[in-house]
Amino acid sequence: METNILGPGFAVEISGVDLSIDLTDTQFVEIKRLWLENKVAVFRDQNLEDDALVGFTKRFGPLFVHVRSQFNDAAHPEIMLISNIKEDGRNLGELGNGDLAWHSDQSYSARPVFSTLMYAIEIPEDGGGTWFCDTARAYERLPEGIKQRIAGLQQNFSIEVTVATQHVALSEEQRALKPPVTHPLVRTHPELGRKSLYLSPAHSTGIADLSEGEGASLLAELEDWAERPEFTYCHDWRVGDVVMWDNTSTMHRRDAFSPNARRMLKRTGFEFTEDRGVPF
Repeated sequence: METNILGPGFAVEISGVDLSIDLTDTQFVEIKRLWLENKVAVFRDQNLEDDALVGFTKRFGPLFVHVRSQFNDAAHPEIMLISNIKEDGRNLGELGNGDLAWHSDQSYSARPVFSTLMYAIEIPEDGGGTWFCDTARAYERLPEGIKQRIAGLQQNFSIEVTVATQHVALSEEQRALKPPVTHPLVRTHPELGRKSLYLSPAHSTGIADLSEGEGASLLAELEDWAERPEFTYCHDWRVGDVVMWDNTSTMHRRDAFSPNARRMLKRTGFEFTEDRGVPF
């Protein structure tokens, strides 16, 4: 197993690993350590059947099933299709070909998903890159005065922001499963204890106990800080890539790509174990 750091102090490529076969306990422990330390892990040149993708994901924790189930695989509901491809006028997956704003997955949920994995099946020649932001390092390097200013603040999130900005279709039943939630603006990692900014502009509705203007100004200041080059890495996808990231310590976004190009990825995720309660 060999490693290469891809971003400015985070995002690790792990080579010499075949995720289609059962990993030894030693291999798995090392992969988990590298992923946790580096927030994003990249595995190139993988060839995975659905059972193998689900099996690898499940080894880390309880499988996550997305509320927008209309794009979940029929045989494996833990797999969600992310694609702009249409067949017979029907979307095979969701999220189209446009750019997607910075977000942390499921921040609008009471228990946000711990990690997301994506496996690349078809990739356009240009565009469609995924940017990652190391929100733990961004927090670490904040001036002390700002750290004191944001300590204890809570942020509001709603799936309705996603519906409005990404034109995502939700049934009333799906909406009912995701009422508005509040989470700390500074998040503590449940396994490592490190603190990070918990930012998700695509899902946020403001800061609790601050006026709309004050909250928007503060969030814009923190987002501008976190999006600096020293905290970000862009992943240019190749077919066969598996990328997994820690939603407690990162946010991510996607570049647009041509509507005439085809892009298909399979997404899985895993949650925190129940004994951790609300993982903040």
